[in-house]
Amino acid sequence: MSDPTTADDSAPDALPPLHAAGGFDTEPFAVLEEGHRRYGPVFRMRVDGVETVLVGTWAGLGELFAAERGRLEVLNTPLVHDLFGRALFDLTGNGHSEARRRLRPALSGRALPAYVPALLEVIAPVTDRWAQAGTGDLHHEMRELTGTMSARVLLGIAPWEADAAVFASAFETFVAATTAPPGPARFTAVRYWAGRSARQRLHALFARRARMSAGGVPEGSALPGLVSAFADAPRQAGPLADHLLALLIAARETTASLVTWCLIGLADDWEHARLAAAEARAVAAEPQLLVAREALPVLTSVLAETLRLHAPNLLSMRQAVCPVALGGHRIEPGTRVAYSPSAGHFDPDTFPEPDVFRPQRFLAGLASRSRLRAFGGGAHACLGRPLAELMALAVMACALDRGQPQLPAGPPTRISYRPAKAPIDPLPFALDQEPTS
Repeated sequence: MSDPTTADDSAPDALPPLHAAGGFDTEPFAVLEEGHRRYGPVFRMRVDGVETVLVGTWAGLGELFAAERGRLEVLNTPLVHDLFGRALFDLTGNGHSEARRRLRPALSGRALPAYVPALLEVIAPVTDRWAQAGTGDLHHEMRELTGTMSARVLLGIAPWEADAAVFASAFETFVAATTAPPGPARFTAVRYWAGRSARQRLHALFARRARMSAGGVPEGSALPGLVSAFADAPRQAGPLADHLLALLIAARETTASLVTWCLIGLADDWEHARLAAAEARAVAAEPQLLVAREALPVLTSVLAETLRLHAPNLLSMRQAVCPVALGGHRIEPGTRVAYSPSAGHFDPDTFPEPDVFRPQRFLAGLASRSRLRAFGGGAHACLGRPLAELMALAVMACALDRGQPQLPAGPPTRISYRPAKAPIDPLPFALDQEPTS
């Protein structure tokens, strides 16, 4: 590997080695692990029928993130550009940097304490219901919950408001449109046009909520700060409405996957659930512990291990816009480059027994959260990480305060890895109210 701080554009012209393994759709991590074991941090393979340069391992990802600014851009399909407009992940250059600068304050750690009461207000009725009656499908319920949480924090929409139903209906239609064909065939898909119409309705809702933000939006919302931040934004930074669409879908889908796997892990690890329940009771008495640094070591270790073992996003796509050196190979402009956030998470030298859910590796200081790439890195690192982690901790704390997580039908046996890692079949879930200590 070359020095990550000095990516060398004069690297040899040889293409990275070709990994011709099949089975990527059903066993993607096994295919990636085999490729990195054979060829090192960088190799080529076909992904969705397109030849792609895959970058992995801790060293490879470090080099990628160090080299990407000005050389690699986020690669999105025409469908994504149509639906999200000039959202953050569709911007490049100064526009991308300017939008990040204006979005960051509302999503940073400093902003989180104000969101805690609002999040707990949304979560509590749901976890109460889980304790009383359980749920027939954990991931489905989690998507509904994270959607409600996201609307509450980002738009100031409380669950009892009329706007809650308006938002939920339009947003569900919009999300369905993201599964339309990514190329020209999208124009023949009914859900594509329904999504375009839902986008307009959501923009109108955002504009109305923004006008309310001077005093009518409930406390505990990021919207007033975001409206102020974009009041004088240059056109190149994109409109706030498009950024809100991106934030809302990321907060719902990514966080739903993350919390689903947190609760699955706790249901299968009685000892950690018992230890975490003690922290959950402390949170019930003092909610601001959720944002107090190092205050919840057990819950935080469960979150870190879930991010390691079950990173929500399988692949993040880039495209080279000028020559870039990766792993000693010269990557030409126009080449599709992808990295898996989990590519370094299964390294047995860094994480012994990498296939086993072991939160104690983080609790005991045997592993570092800084070595996790579930939220990416470099110029395109996810701005929403602090909020997503707060949402996950809050749901775990509320659930564990009400009972021991249970999977009556056992853990999931079939898993979908894209767009976010999730069980394929309905997953019954309940909270056993018997004492955990």
